Order: sequence, then structure tokens, then C-alpha cells
Amino acid sequence: MSGLALGRVLKAAGSTWLRQSAAMSSAAARKSLGTNVHYTETLDDGSIFVSRVPKEMPAVSEADLPPPVREYKPAERKPLTAELKHAMAKLRNEDPAHWTVSRLAKKFDVPSQVVLMLAPSPKWRREEVQRQADQEWEKMGYKKRLIRINRLRRRLLW
Repeated sequence: MSGLALGRVLKAAGSTWLRQSAAMSSAAARKSLGTNVHYTETLDDGSIFVSRVPKEMPAVSEADLPPPVREYKPAERKPLTAELKHAMAKLRNEDPAHWTVSRLAKKFDVPSQVVLMLAPSPKWRREEVQRQADQEWEKMGYKKRLIRINRLRRRLLW
């Protein structure tokens, strides 16, 4: 049998199988395919949609869930007044090396993101930190630089 004739036979057999499986009920399709098929549906273009998840998910009540590991207690924080915001920014500007983001967050009992928004580091401090990082970079050997660069490249792929 030539390759072309064999292809026609396989195509005819395949279309027969598709028609038969489309006519089957979901239970019969599940049994014949050996997988967890919940339902099959013939679409407008004649293709067959096979779903392995139910159309409608079963409702889950709180009684069905396991007990909570611990009680949820939202953090009770007092709102920041304008005076507290000003004091935070003042401390950060006076001595940013001492009043770091984490120290200010603990002192004012706020998340560190709030400190970053309300009291950013002064420009001179950012430049100083950048100079220190540049000096450390210049001290590194070739291999250590290469390792750091590759680590940054891998991190960018996350």
C-alpha cells in the first residue's frame, strides 16, 4: 500500500472514531479514553471539545473546610497624622544612615512601604551609597564580577 493510500485509510479511520466519540455520552467517553472526561461537546465548526473539569464546580461551604490554623487578627494601626509624617521625614533627612527604613517603620509602627513613600532617602545619601557600591565593584576580581552579572541575568528571567 502506498503512503498516500495509507494516509487516506488512517484519515478515514480517525474521522470515524471522532464521529463515534462525539455521539458517545460523557460516561462512555470517559470509559473509552481512560481519562477523567466530564463532558464532550461538538462545537459549531464541527470540532469536539473534551473537558476534564466539570462545567459547574460544586459549592463548598465553610463546614466542608478544615478548621483554621490560627485566628485572623488584622493589625490595629493608628492613622498617621501630618505631624507624624513630618517627623518621619525630618528624622530620615537628618541622619539617613541611622534612621533606616526598617528603624522608622518600627518606631512609627507602619509598613516599610509607607516609610519609603513618605520619607525617601535624600539625594546625597543615594549618591553616597552608589559611590560605595561602585568602589566595591572596582575591587572585585574578574570571576566575581562575572558571577554577579550572571546572577543578575538569571534573576531577570524570573
